[in-house]
Amino acid sequence: MGMGEKYCLIHCGDIALTIPISNVLRVEPEPQIYPLPRMRKSMRGVFRFEKEWVPVLHLEKIISNQDFRQDVCCVEIKYVLVCATELGYIGLPCDSAVRIVNADGDCIADCEAPLVPGCTQEMIYRNERYPILDIDRLLPHCP
Repeated sequence: MGMGEKYCLIHCGDIALTIPISNVLRVEPEPQIYPLPRMRKSMRGVFRFEKEWVPVLHLEKIISNQDFRQDVCCVEIKYVLVCATELGYIGLPCDSAVRIVNADGDCIADCEAPLVPGCTQEMIYRNERYPILDIDRLLPHCP
């Protein structure tokens, strides 16, 4: 039995979730994010990464919790995780340091009531449950 997969644990405002480290190309500190006119609601803006413009998700607008107010947003984006998806690079905003955690088989559970579209599993870490983001499943849900 191996060590299990490593996950990035990220926080954005009141949202906490994990993403397999294998999906993350880089953690970009304090990126300059540019909003674009007529951008989809689910996108916060774009930033420059290796000569490409990468869209940054607006997690609060995607996650299906009607109680989200503007002030819950992570106003100050300290990091963006650059993730590889089937559609190219996408940025995940994060307002605090990214923690890398090891997941063993026994700390992965099926989501009972997924808050995050496309999430089917959760990671249990220090008695807290964190949805495991499947970014390719999430993107079709983006408004």
